[in-house]
Amino acid sequence: NSFLRSFETNRQAEHNTMNAKKLRFDLLSLAFLLAHAAMMVVVAEEDGEDVTMAEKRRAAMSKKWYMQKLTIGDKRLPMSPVSIVVGFLSLYFLYSNWPGAKKSKVYCEASHILIMDHSKDTKEKLLEFQTKIQSDPELFAKLAKKHSACPSKGNGGNLGKFRPGDMAPPFDKLCFDAATPMKTTVGPVQTNFGWHLIYIHARQLSES
Repeated sequence: NSFLRSFETNRQAEHNTMNAKKLRFDLLSLAFLLAHAAMMVVVAEEDGEDVTMAEKRRAAMSKKWYMQKLTIGDKRLPMSPVSIVVGFLSLYFLYSNWPGAKKSKVYCEASHILIMDHSKDTKEKLLEFQTKIQSDPELFAKLAKKHSACPSKGNGGNLGKFRPGDMAPPFDKLCFDAATPMKTTVGPVQTNFGWHLIYIHARQLSES
């Protein structure tokens, strides 16, 4: 069914976007880790040299304070200002690019009955269904199984949770309109797929 294919296409696009963000994060993290590893190799080589060479190396880097290990009292810590910055940057990219970290909390969970026809007779038929169903989700599911053209009919018309932009614009607009009541039959609404009746089970319209 083209409606379900459109729905699944949007879902796949969201999944691909999340994968792309994860790939960018992985590449950035790898670059930071390689840079940090190279720094640690330099420090390790310095520690392994004889005293004279180590002193020369430290003298050459005396102005590069950001590359030197931090010292607390008489103890040298296994980190430098640069390694600390690298660590904070890695955490920042982890937070900002982690898949789903910025995922919207706005959602709608609804069922629908789709009749793939654009005639006034179909609209009138769905208005009759609406009058009959009113706020009865079990009857809605029963009529969806019998009359809906969407494969979701096998689940009583239930589309599960979806987010703004997942559905056809008129369908989407009705579901995410604060004036649209929940737990009752609404519509009919016309999309390029045909006429729909909708039953909104749950919804969140804010990020809080």
